[in-house]
Amino acid sequence: MRIALLTSVFTVIGVASASAHVEFNPDSATANKNQILDLRVPHDCSALTKTSGIRILIPAAVNLTSFTPGAVSQHGAILKGWHEKIVKSGSRTFLDVKGPATTSGPDGGKNAIDIKFTVTPTGKAGVQLKFPAVQYCNGGISVSWIQPRPADGSDPAESATPVPVLNLK
Repeated sequence: MRIALLTSVFTVIGVASASAHVEFNPDSATANKNQILDLRVPHDCSALTKTSGIRILIPAAVNLTSFTPGAVSQHGAILKGWHEKIVKSGSRTFLDVKGPATTSGPDGGKNAIDIKFTVTPTGKAGVQLKFPAVQYCNGGISVSWIQPRPADGSDPAESATPVPVLNLK
């Protein structure tokens, strides 16, 4: 049952052509330091739907005892009714972010949703931490941001849905 649940979390139910990516802003953080991370969600699931949540798999190399929810904002203003919380499913830990359906995207533009939270990413400089994510939209549509990135760290093709990566420095 748990395997089926986790599989369904990372299965694409429906995807519009992606022209921007879910990514950290900035995409690097200091290793072993408690700090605020900002995850930008610029892609709307489709032209006819709105974002209602995002579930982010937290890598094991993140010290969750340091987790503090931050703010979910758009246009620099806090989105009312949106909240962040850590949830466990088996041996995996997720950051669940939910709220009233909101238009987001496209292309990292003015409607991007910023999710801020404080954690301590642990590891050595040069390590890439991957944060697979699923963006949920009304109408039962979702986008799985799980596609591997090329070894050189560049983004895959524009139509891809790459996994959000945080580079440790």
